[in-house]
Amino acid sequence: MNALTIDVEDWHHDGDGLRPSGAAYEDARVERNLHRLLDLLDATRTRATLFVLGEVAERFPDLVRDAFRRGHEIASHGYRHRPVGAWLRREFRDDVARSRALLQDLTGAPVRGYRAPYFSIKAGVHWPGDVLAELEVGYDSSVLPIDRPPGLELVSPRGPYRLASGVWEVPIAVNRFGFWNLPLCGGFALRVLPVGFVERRLAEFNRDVGPAVVHLHPWELDAGGPEPASVPAAVRRLKRLGRSSLPRKLERLLAAHSFDSIATVFGAVFGGPRSAPHSPSA
Repeated sequence: MNALTIDVEDWHHDGDGLRPSGAAYEDARVERNLHRLLDLLDATRTRATLFVLGEVAERFPDLVRDAFRRGHEIASHGYRHRPVGAWLRREFRDDVARSRALLQDLTGAPVRGYRAPYFSIKAGVHWPGDVLAELEVGYDSSVLPIDRPPGLELVSPRGPYRLASGVWEVPIAVNRFGFWNLPLCGGFALRVLPVGFVERRLAEFNRDVGPAVVHLHPWELDAGGPEPASVPAAVRRLKRLGRSSLPRKLERLLAAHSFDSIATVFGAVFGGPRSAPHSPSA
């Protein structure tokens, strides 16, 4: 069984994460995009972990409640979509605490997981993990095992491990492919590559490492959605590739393979004895 994760943010957050808090949502598309994705998960009897941005939860509280009622794990994506390096320590703490309080109030359940916008907690940078430990976050899914694609070397383990603070780190799946280490099981790969290729990479990861953490965004299903003007033109083109084919490919992947939430897939690991971090070669 693998873990499916969804970063619940709107189309503009990836480029305009620094827009003033409370900016207008007349152009919001996240509600219909996530409903479409949740219906697809229902059809394939799949449960997932939703890393929900606090701004989205505050604007669309019923969206969070609906996802929780459907059986999905609700986790934090922070309140505002800013890279962790843009925060002072106390600002980062306040942002995570605010988002978790909001989500816990909406669901009535503990929020155990966190994922930073842009996967912006870097391997070897310890203070964000210390803050998450102070807040009693159960696990993080923010540290990429590579510095940047194409990753010529691993900078952290590919499977779950504990940060120096004691918080569990559950990285997204990164495959070894030739000389490179690349994320070849997530939304971008599904959009631009044949689904059979992605399935083979998923099987390789399961064989070599264990359960994979696959991630995507609701906007990746939105073929007609806009892009932030602040994002470079080349990046905007990459983000638009393959959106119309993603629902079909994702349905095939979910129908053929078992997926659930991070809490379900890795619950036994989290509940086990404390273990030392693995070698980055794992």
